[in-house]
Amino acid sequence: MPSCLKCGTELPVNEEGLAPVLCDRCAGVATSRARQRMNAVGTMRDYPAMAALVAINLSVFIAMIINGGSPMGFSPDVLIRWGANWGPATMSGDYWRLITAGFVHGSIIHIAFNMWCLWSLCQLAERLFGSLITMGIYLLTGVAGALLSIAWNHGRLEVGASGAIFGIAGAILSGIKFGNVSVGPMQRRQIFSSLIFFIIFNLTIGLGPGIDNMCHLGGLVSGLIFGVPLATAQASGKKSFEWATLVLAGFVLAALGYQVIGANQDESRKVLIGQALHNGDFVEAAKILEKFTAAHPGDAQAHAVLGYVYAMNHENEKAIATYKRALELNPGNSELRDALEKLQQNGK
Repeated sequence: MPSCLKCGTELPVNEEGLAPVLCDRCAGVATSRARQRMNAVGTMRDYPAMAALVAINLSVFIAMIINGGSPMGFSPDVLIRWGANWGPATMSGDYWRLITAGFVHGSIIHIAFNMWCLWSLCQLAERLFGSLITMGIYLLTGVAGALLSIAWNHGRLEVGASGAIFGIAGAILSGIKFGNVSVGPMQRRQIFSSLIFFIIFNLTIGLGPGIDNMCHLGGLVSGLIFGVPLATAQASGKKSFEWATLVLAGFVLAALGYQVIGANQDESRKVLIGQALHNGDFVEAAKILEKFTAAHPGDAQAHAVLGYVYAMNHENEKAIATYKRALELNPGNSELRDALEKLQQNGK
C-alpha cells in the first residue's frame, strides 16, 4: 500500500491504481499553510530573500558609483572589472562571472527596472517556495541565463538580474500551473495571467537592440523546469526534496557549462591574449599563454608568442627556453631562429 509522504499513513488506491501524495489530514494542513503564505502581505522583514537580493544589487551599484563610475551608464571595462559575464573571460576560467553578473547592472535605469520586478516576484516566490529556496532559484536560473547568453554569442558582455528574474517568474508559473500547490482557482488564474503578460511583454521588448533575450530565455526555461518539482516538494512538506531538486539542477548546469566552456575555451583565450597584447599588458598575456601552452604543448605558434611576451617582460631565460621549444616544434621558422639568436647575443 502507498503511504503519505508526510506522516506515513497508508493511502487508499482508486480504480485506476492511483493514490494521493498526502493523507487528508496532512493535505489539509499543507493547504492551510499554502493559503496563508500566498495571502500574506507582510513587510521586508517577512521576505528576507527579497530584502537580501535587493540589498546586494543596490550595494554593488552604489560601490561602482563610489569608485568613479557614472550611474547613467558604466563602461565595458568597469562592468568587466566588477564581475560582468564577458564570454572570453568567463570561458577562459573566470567561471565565477556566471554568478556575479547577476548582481551587476549597467545603469540606474537598468537596476531600477530590475529591482522593481524583483521586489514583486520575489515576494510571491517566497510565499510559494520559502526564502532559502527562492535564493537558490535566483542563483541557479541566473547562472542558466548567463550560460545561454555566452553559449549563443561567445563575445557577449552580459550583466543584470533579469535572467534570474525571468527564472523566478518561470518557477512560479510552472509551480502554479502544474505543481501540487494548494491555491484557490481565482488566485491561480490571476497569478498565471499576470506572469504570462509579464513574460510576453518583456520578451517582446527584448527583441530590441542592446537587450540580451538569450539570458532571459535561459532563466525562464530553467525556472519553468525547476518550478514543478519545487512546488510539489513544498506542498508535501519534504524539505529534502526541495534541496535535492536544487542540487540536481546545480549538477546539470555544471555539466552544461563544462560542455559550453570546453568547446570554446581555446578561442576565448586567444581573444584575451590578443587584447592583452594590444593593450601592452605583457604580464597578463604571459599568464594566459602559459595556460594555453600547457593545454597545447605542441602548438609552435603559441610557444613563439609566449617567448616574445617573456622577452618583453625582460624574462630572458624564460624567453630563450620557450623560443627553443618553439623551434623544436617548427625548425623551419627562420624569423623565430633570428629572434632567438638576437636574444642570446643580447644576453652575453
